[in-house]
Amino acid sequence: MSPDAHSRPWSHVSLPLLVAVLGVMLGDVVTTGVGLKLGLEEGNPFVAHLLAEVGIAGLVLVKAITVVLLVVLSGWTRRSHRTFRLGSLVYLVVGTLVVLSNVVAIVTVG
Repeated sequence: MSPDAHSRPWSHVSLPLLVAVLGVMLGDVVTTGVGLKLGLEEGNPFVAHLLAEVGIAGLVLVKAITVVLLVVLSGWTRRSHRTFRLGSLVYLVVGTLVVLSNVVAIVTVG
């Protein structure tokens, strides 16, 4: 890779991983919204407060901030490619578990 490639602000971002992270985030927002419509409660106290104040837009805001932090903070490290991959994989594992938990709760109630 050329030295110029490392100086581009988004060169450390893997597009497939970013798309996967965004997909899991979308899955969380959708399943949370469905669960709330069915009368379920949000398990995260911070997000529950945000949802009570501004609705589902609050969760979307949290997800947007998370993506910005993942991309920007990983870009500030010496091994930004590795940091972005690791952060993305951690988010994918945790986020997938959250979405699956939401789906189980929805199926149980529905």
